[in-house]
Amino acid sequence: MRLEIVVFALALFVAAALTPFLITVARRCGLVDHGDARKVHKAPTPRIGGVAIVAGFFAPLLSLAFIPGRVQTFFAQHHSLWVLLGCAAAIAALGLYDDLRGASAKQKLFVQIAVAIVMVSVPGYRIELLHIPFGGIQHVGMLAAPLSVLWIVGIVNAINLIDGLDGLAGGVALIVVATNLVLGVVHGDVMTVLLMTALAGGVIGFLFYNLNPAQIFMGDTGSLFLGFVLAAVSLRTSHKSSTAWALLVPVVALGLPIADTLLAFIRRALRGQSPFRPDREHIHHKLLDIGLTHRQAVLALYGTCVCLASAALLLSFSSSRTNALILVVIGALATTP
Repeated sequence: MRLEIVVFALALFVAAALTPFLITVARRCGLVDHGDARKVHKAPTPRIGGVAIVAGFFAPLLSLAFIPGRVQTFFAQHHSLWVLLGCAAAIAALGLYDDLRGASAKQKLFVQIAVAIVMVSVPGYRIELLHIPFGGIQHVGMLAAPLSVLWIVGIVNAINLIDGLDGLAGGVALIVVATNLVLGVVHGDVMTVLLMTALAGGVIGFLFYNLNPAQIFMGDTGSLFLGFVLAAVSLRTSHKSSTAWALLVPVVALGLPIADTLLAFIRRALRGQSPFRPDREHIHHKLLDIGLTHRQAVLALYGTCVCLASAALLLSFSSSRTNALILVVIGALATTP
């Protein structure tokens, strides 16, 4: 536990210390996001805060990897950890390029798919079984890799799309991080615990400057990076679980961004628009439209995520009958006008 505290503290310190520097650099270099009719903010705001999250995440992990001892041996013995870190770095680089130069939706999708393919080639990061509620367990066979790639790319874009209010994407990600952390501790999964501890520190260090009114945004660097790490680790935690309901746990925990993304894609498809075309009809926009303040909308969505995360943990630890009841309740609430 002392190791996890050190990892968390170092990640938090690096992210919190780096963010003010990034604010200054972004303002001097014109790396700011300007408000428009679709966006909530009005004043130009620095948009490269995700660099602080990425740096906070990698700083303690890479330090441990090169310090002689049992932890270094652990890193050396787990090839999959290095693949995950490399893929996460590639996704962060894609986000940074988009924040600095701009990338088309097709370019981003191509890189995301390529990185996801590399990630799912590693054992333990594939969807092997699907539990269809009230329909039994299905072996996905040859669909394992495509479904896993779809999961990673979908979550990457889901976190990106929900990044529309100050502190929203970071807070939602932090709740999912906490869920994965609990599952990692319960299953004795050291890798998941280390990854989630580092990510929690990085996100919290950044959130000091991102809560309303935000001094800086995470940009695509942060949102794409968070989405990838959460998607990959969620696959790992579901694979580690012995319960047949395992994959439903990350689906429920990430229910808010997943639902928002699906609704956005369906809405745009019905209008004959590109699924990646931005609009002002996301869940957080709707909350503002009904009269909630910026902070009230964010807190309402935090509360929703906490409820979903709690339900996800119950799915992991409860009997099949209880799990079925949980899904019925979630479904009823989701379809209530």
